[in-house]
Amino acid sequence: MASGTGNASIARPTFRTEVLAQNVNDTDTQRSISHGDELLRSKFATPDVPTSATISGSVAHDLESLDFFFIATSNKGGECDSSYRGKRKGVPAVKVLDEKTIIFPDYAGNGSFRSLGNILENPHIGMLFMDFRSGVRMRINGDAEISDDPAWRKLFPGSLQTVKVTVREVYKQNRPVRISRK
Repeated sequence: MASGTGNASIARPTFRTEVLAQNVNDTDTQRSISHGDELLRSKFATPDVPTSATISGSVAHDLESLDFFFIATSNKGGECDSSYRGKRKGVPAVKVLDEKTIIFPDYAGNGSFRSLGNILENPHIGMLFMDFRSGVRMRINGDAEISDDPAWRKLFPGSLQTVKVTVREVYKQNRPVRISRK
């Protein structure tokens, strides 16, 4: 959701996040297992969830077939926001460009720009995809950049801008999740 869409005089660079992220993340942004993760897995005797650093062909197919997903972002102070992202008729909710890159559209919404505004301060993003038919869940963690690339916007007619995610971790959980239908 592009901030300032009503003010055409404001010039917007193609990848705004790159400049701001240099000030926020001066070190490598590769996620490491937190001590909290280890403590809780030990407490409940559970294994770590297997991850991949790339999107396989079957996962790419699954991602592009879903109607919606959720994103989670946080600002530089660690304050979080989450939001729903859905597709429009005949347009995918997300497009996998290659094994490390996905993009998704930003359509006009409520105008608060909280989730995407956070990306300008902190590029880390978490994405949750759920297939309610099969119960399969997929999560992607990565680094996001907001883009005005016209070729990418053309993939998502009516979008204000797109978000490019460089994938760091992919989790695919095949255990069916219990979903209440009430």
